[in-house]
Amino acid sequence: MLPHRVPNHTRRPFDRITGWTLERFTRLPAGSRKVAVLGIAVAVAIIGVLDYATGTRISMVIFYLIPVAVACAWLGRTAGVVTALASFLIRFVADATDNDATLHDTWLWWNSLAGAAVYLVTVWMLDALIRFHRQLEDRVRMRTSELEEETRKRQQAQRQLLELSAGERSAMGRELHDQLGQHLVATAMAAEVLAQRLQGRGETGSTEARKIAELLEQAVAQTRQLAHGLLLTQLPPSRLGSEFEELCATLRQQCPRIACECRVETRLQVADAGSAAQLFRIGQEALRNALRHSGASSVVFTLADEGPDLVLTVRDDGKGLPSPELRPPGLGLSIMQHRAEHLGARLKIESTPGQGTVITCRVPLAAASSTLS
Repeated sequence: MLPHRVPNHTRRPFDRITGWTLERFTRLPAGSRKVAVLGIAVAVAIIGVLDYATGTRISMVIFYLIPVAVACAWLGRTAGVVTALASFLIRFVADATDNDATLHDTWLWWNSLAGAAVYLVTVWMLDALIRFHRQLEDRVRMRTSELEEETRKRQQAQRQLLELSAGERSAMGRELHDQLGQHLVATAMAAEVLAQRLQGRGETGSTEARKIAELLEQAVAQTRQLAHGLLLTQLPPSRLGSEFEELCATLRQQCPRIACECRVETRLQVADAGSAAQLFRIGQEALRNALRHSGASSVVFTLADEGPDLVLTVRDDGKGLPSPELRPPGLGLSIMQHRAEHLGARLKIESTPGQGTVITCRVPLAAASSTLS
């Protein structure tokens, strides 16, 4: 039998048709080689009987090609040659025993040898075609295997990069929460105590001290929010929508001059907590880029289902991105792309200078499960 078939989408239509034909033509019938040998022998015998019965008036030379070709395809070149010689001998005997007085011995030998040559050439050509097809299939399969191995290595490198990024984020989040957050809390308390003392003594500066305390409390809240985002490596899929709503609310407080709208219009869920966290990171990065760098007056975040896909969209009306060749190097878009590939999702960035940018992450339904009953 032929080697394992190469997927049809990797081959051209003519190659697919040729491969399909050769695979079925060279496939042994149900049973074993003995069944194939018996079937070919019976076919040659039947054609020989008909050849003998019809005499030289009706040529059966073309019909011998069928068992010859089948023997070569099923059993190999040697079997094809043996069948060709057997067909030649049977045909020669059938013609030689004909009672036609007009049959000349020269014609008998010439026609028989010509038929044998045709059979042998057919065996040679068919064997060469089958061998070439098998070699081509082997090469394509080998290249496909190499491509799959490279893809696997790339995916492994991406997973390692994401794991390294998650580890760095977690370490940074813990430092923010345990060190900087606690330090800011202590500083805010000290500022509040100072404001109360200044106010109790009737001295000036109590208002400014209280203002400092309020700013420090805002810094504490922002630090905790940042630490929460950095420590978020596992996110229950059911909380994905609420986390995005909370993120948009926080970003509205940080950038009050930009209208940030959040629309969660789906009840689809990604497969697991890790996938939900990766999708949240993509949306988080896209939203922060839009608010900080786009110069937009409004940003719209949407999480919705479109047919078989769960689609995350971040749209802004800012200045847009330059063309890819003029775009400055940065890790944000690259990391988003890596996260999308890790999810099996498709990330698309559309931007028109002066009209804004649209970032779309489309997660296939295979990576999501519906919560609808």
